[in-house]
Amino acid sequence: MRRTMSSFSRAGFAALLALVVSLLGLAGASPASAADTPALAFTVDKTQATPGSDVTVTMTFTNTGTADVRFVWQSFQPTWETSSASGLKYTWKTCTADPGVTCTAGQGATYAVPIAPGATRKVTMTYTIGADSSCGYPDVAFYSYIYTEFAGGQPAKDGTYFTPATRVICPTTPPAGAQA
Repeated sequence: MRRTMSSFSRAGFAALLALVVSLLGLAGASPASAADTPALAFTVDKTQATPGSDVTVTMTFTNTGTADVRFVWQSFQPTWETSSASGLKYTWKTCTADPGVTCTAGQGATYAVPIAPGATRKVTMTYTIGADSSCGYPDVAFYSYIYTEFAGGQPAKDGTYFTPATRVICPTTPPAGAQA
């Protein structure tokens, strides 16, 4: 006598197999999501700079939510180490931004809303390291606090984000009489 699986048994077996595959992670990697993207990302064009040189900081705001951004508040300031170093000197020079963003060098940005999910806004600020600035530690670094509200009653998000640091290095001169 030949035994066959009923339709119910097959469906149950398929469901059990799918559960085992998903629990063991055999179904493959899940695609990257907006949660993998920080709301604010920074880059600097130099991790080391000499006194008198320019350093450019670029910040990119991304709406990581699933609804339009309706309100953004952002602060931008030097880290405690940067602001407390008496000999570390720099001067903000320029600020440029994408359309819909108003910026002031060294003070961050104001964003026009709404900003659609996944949309980005870029701000680029440049500062000059003082010709008489101290060198070495502490580095020049900044941080930004950002608070974002979304349409449709989505929960607000906030966070603190740091720029990569730039080390001020002083050029060394060979001792008198040394051959170059």
